[in-house]
Parts: sequence; structure tokens; C-alpha cells
Amino acid sequence: MATTSAQKRFKCQTMSLSNYRYFDKYLLFKDSMAHDYLSFIKKGIIVFDNDGVPLGQRPGISKGSLSYVYNPVGVANHGLFLYNDLIQNTDHLALGIDKKVAFDSQVGWLVRNRTDRNDMGYWFHNYPALEHGCKPPWRSALAQGLALSLLLRACHLNSDEEICRVAERVAVSMKTPTCDGGFLYVDEKGDYWYQEYMGNCGYVLNGFIFAMWRVYDYYLYSNDEEYKVIFDRCVNTLRKNLGRYDWKVGLAKWTIYDLKDKNPIELGYQKLHVSLLKDLYTITREGFLLDYANRWESYIKQPNMLLVSLARHIRAQVLALLKVLGADERSKVSEKE
Repeated sequence: MATTSAQKRFKCQTMSLSNYRYFDKYLLFKDSMAHDYLSFIKKGIIVFDNDGVPLGQRPGISKGSLSYVYNPVGVANHGLFLYNDLIQNTDHLALGIDKKVAFDSQVGWLVRNRTDRNDMGYWFHNYPALEHGCKPPWRSALAQGLALSLLLRACHLNSDEEICRVAERVAVSMKTPTCDGGFLYVDEKGDYWYQEYMGNCGYVLNGFIFAMWRVYDYYLYSNDEEYKVIFDRCVNTLRKNLGRYDWKVGLAKWTIYDLKDKNPIELGYQKLHVSLLKDLYTITREGFLLDYANRWESYIKQPNMLLVSLARHIRAQVLALLKVLGADERSKVSEKE
């Protein structure tokens, strides 16, 4: 997608306000997240194949021979955790393995299991995510972003031409509009988005931020101004839309996961929203990001958290009741027919 004159005229005072580099520690992963990740491994929610590549339990299926699947997001996440340990000489994963060999295994899996189309490369999820309206095979801008971030860091460590070519193909997919088979979604207002669950018309906040940051990574890697423009447009999308993620019921205040479903999130996601906005602020120095981060962080206290819990419980009960009433109504109609 060529840079348009409208994009060139777009003004947004972000960028180049920190010393962040695309091959630095993966900033969006915190040490506490590695601890949570380890707990998933210990519980058997995540297992590993003979090459050390993770598989996750398929949603809705109990543990068994067919219950584990490869997930591009999970593979990229694991690789990024390993990368942080590698460059910091730490062992947060504590798996007793050669971290460089394991890191290369994640990269190799992504390179081998991608799908190429024209000058783009991407990954499919071959399991259902029915709660988000996705039937296999489906695609995710979150997977693209995480994979791109891992591949760029692999380029820095390994100087492997094939890995760098794959990274470039993934980057092309991030600048190509969804209408042309890419991942850049432009809404009716001209706002730029990346959708975690492609095709369901949703706007998951954390998935959007994880994906847009990778566009910034690629700009730093390539010095291609087109990616800078896209990142700036995404920052402006946040400027215009963050207020829509505020959730208020009575005195309870929280945030939502997705503009489509408008469900109040779990505590872990609330903290993630705050962390992501603070991290974005470090590279953009955009005050509105810090303002929202501080506001949403202020919600994480009592008695507000108790009010949120009660409101969520009541909401769940009402939705369950409506579902039952809807089923009864459909049954009555069927009996009449």
C-alpha cells in the first residue's frame, strides 16, 4: 500500500522520544508475566513438543490426546520470553534448557508454518475461537505482531537472510488493507486498527496495542517512513477511542475487553491495559496515554473492585436469564410449527 498524500499530511507528534530499539528487551512482557506463564506450564495448560515448541489446550476440550494445538501467538510469546532471558542473562522460565536453541526452535516453527500470499506472510489458527466468532482457519493481527517482533529480534541475533525475508513479508501484511488480504483495517471514519480476531468486527484493545507496536519495531528496523505513518495513525485512533473502553455501571468503574461485546475484563487484563498504555507513553510521550493509564489504575482499589465484581455478577445472571428466556421462546415457536 503506497503512502497516500493524506497520510503524508497527517501530523502526530510521536516517535523518536526514547532510546528504545527494536532488538531491545521485549518491553511489553513483564517479569510477573513470566511467573504466570510458568504456572500455566505447571498446570499442564501448556505442553511442549520434542523441539520445545509449546502447544496449548484447545478451548472447551478437556485434557487428552487431541486437546493440544499449536498457536502462533503461543509460539511467538514463548520465543519472546526466551529472548528476554537471553539478552538479560536471566532464567525466568526456569526450564533447564539451552535458551538459544529453544529460541531458534520457536523462530524455525514460525518460518516453516507460515502461509505466503503474494508478497505477504501470515499464520492461521487451526482451532475454533467460537466465543469470538472465529471458525478455523482464522487469522489474527496479534499473531502477526508478536511473530514480527520475534523475527526482527532473530534477525538481530542470527543475521539469517531467510528469517529477515520472512519478517519483511509479515511487515508487508501489516501495511496492507484487510480488503486486499492484509491486516490493516480502516474503519468508516478513517481510523486505523489491527484486529486480534480477524473477521468478527471486534476491537480488542490489548491485541490492537500489541500489533501496532510491532509496526513501530519494523519502522526502527527498516527506517521506512510508511510504517511510521501507520503507527502514528494508530496512536491517533487510540486518542479518539480510548474513552469508549471505559465501563461504568452505577458507581462501579472499569474497562472493557472489546468494543464489540463491551464485557468488563478480568483484573489481569485491567492491569495489562494500564501497563500497555504506560509503555506506549514511554516511546511517544503522548500525555493522553498516561492520563488514561493513571485513571484506569485508580480503578484498581476498594471499594470500587467490589462494586465491579457485583456488577459483573449481576450482568452475568441477567445475560444467563435472557438466554434461557430466548431458548424458551424458540421452543414455543417450534411447537406451534
